[in-house]
Amino acid sequence: MEGMKCGGPLSAEPELMTLSLTEEDEFLIIGCDGIWDVFRSQNAVDFARRRLQEHNDPALCSKDLVDEALKRKSGDNLAAVVVCFQPSPPPNIFAPRSRVHRSFSAEGLRELQSYLDGLGG
Repeated sequence: MEGMKCGGPLSAEPELMTLSLTEEDEFLIIGCDGIWDVFRSQNAVDFARRRLQEHNDPALCSKDLVDEALKRKSGDNLAAVVVCFQPSPPPNIFAPRSRVHRSFSAEGLRELQSYLDGLGG
């Protein structure tokens, strides 16, 4: 296209990965940037897994992910699709956690910095 700048920070090219599914694969989460700005991958899996254990409805689980991202103040576009590979809800799995990880979005860090800067003055 003439006049269009090539490169830059945005791309229309999706990140693709080909994997063979196993019987252990329960579901897939497809989400846009707004989801991943406020969820780490494992956090989103844990969240979706709990919701699917409650109601086993992938459409409702998709809505739950978007609603939770809104609660977490995601500032980007929000869309999520959950695809279940098994007809029954995910089973309970108890795995020991070595350490709890927390993360802040860039917007959350800016808000925190602004708040802390206000305390000093």
